[in-house]
Amino acid sequence: MVVIMNIDKKYEKLITFFKELSKVPRNSKKEEKIAKFLCDFAKERNLWYRKDEYNNVLIKRNASKGLENRKAILFQAHTDMVCEKTKDSTHDFDSDPIEIINEGDILRAKDTTLGADDGIGVAYLLLLLDDEEIKLPAIECLFTTQEEIGMNGARAFDYSDINASYLINLDGEEENTAIVGCAGGVSVNYSKVVKQEKCKGKAYKLEISGLYGGHSGVDIDKGRTNSNLLVALLLEDISDIKIVSFNGGSKDNAIANRSETVFLSNLNVKLIIDKNLSGVTFKNEDKNVKINVSILDEYEYNCISNCESLKFLSLIRNLKQNVIEYSKDIEGLVETSGNIGIVNIQNGKISIVESLRSSVDAKRDLIKEYNNNLATSLEYEIKEEGEYPGWKYNKDSKLEKIYVQAYRKYHDGKSPIVCAIHAGV
Repeated sequence: MVVIMNIDKKYEKLITFFKELSKVPRNSKKEEKIAKFLCDFAKERNLWYRKDEYNNVLIKRNASKGLENRKAILFQAHTDMVCEKTKDSTHDFDSDPIEIINEGDILRAKDTTLGADDGIGVAYLLLLLDDEEIKLPAIECLFTTQEEIGMNGARAFDYSDINASYLINLDGEEENTAIVGCAGGVSVNYSKVVKQEKCKGKAYKLEISGLYGGHSGVDIDKGRTNSNLLVALLLEDISDIKIVSFNGGSKDNAIANRSETVFLSNLNVKLIIDKNLSGVTFKNEDKNVKINVSILDEYEYNCISNCESLKFLSLIRNLKQNVIEYSKDIEGLVETSGNIGIVNIQNGKISIVESLRSSVDAKRDLIKEYNNNLATSLEYEIKEEGEYPGWKYNKDSKLEKIYVQAYRKYHDGKSPIVCAIHAGV
């Protein structure tokens, strides 16, 4: 959601830009329309711009009169958003605008993610480029793509047209906060193709929904239940299980909030699940969880074997995940974590996708090595995607000191919060 405070004309214009952006579909790897929006924006204002094959867009604004000798500043925000919706939503992220609801000083979306990450950052940059009353040195605004799946746009961009001495990234969540460090990450896919068996017997469907979910970085320390891990925990004592299908989560960088599993077993499944469920503690945010076990019609199913089913469940349970280690330098900051965001079994093809994060690259690599060795021992193939480095805090940062000083000047001496986050920016 977006909280609207202290509205003046410039803030009204900012929110107008945000609402215009919300009309443009911008799923990761599908940023063509938002790139066109930005190029048209630049053309209408006679601003220099460049778009590349990744749909990254760089727009420049000349210095205001009297500030020509100041050093240029580079601002950066990403255009893609995490596209999630409720189970009953018919929203099409490839074509439909986000439906925004105004509730007093809060903006939220109807049955979908809002895209404030990083739509509000993009809107701020549009305001700086559009409003000539704001006196600025030369600015360069870089709008990157595929941030939500590994910073792919930023890593592919040709920076030869950048002249700025400083970079300010607008990808935080609080107006009074300066982010001075973040986690690096990598997405790891553990996959396997197994021979299916034709099995006839009592089949069950386990459905989990209503979990709160959240961002796999900044929300990982809140103790919210991951539906994929919950399935594996509930089924772990069903020794004769044969899995037909599994569908859980949709983004590796989102805590999975719903999963559906179909399987065969001759045991008292409901009794075992109830017993295992009694040992699970849910956070208050997960109070709306729904767990339903239903018996399906008995006919011949294509299943993965009992042996492969048990290996699969064991891998989910034993991969290093959730909060793995906290920072020793910054109190309360998660340093290393893992999130099993996507799990799928269909037609004998097994896929488990985990997002690993750490502000210390060596520690992320250590966890990755442990997980990879575990998956290899169970004969899974491993594919890594979208690796990006962490950003370690620099206590001697000159730009941080300039920012804090400027913030105090315009906020009656009040200091901003200076922190690091467990997410990529």
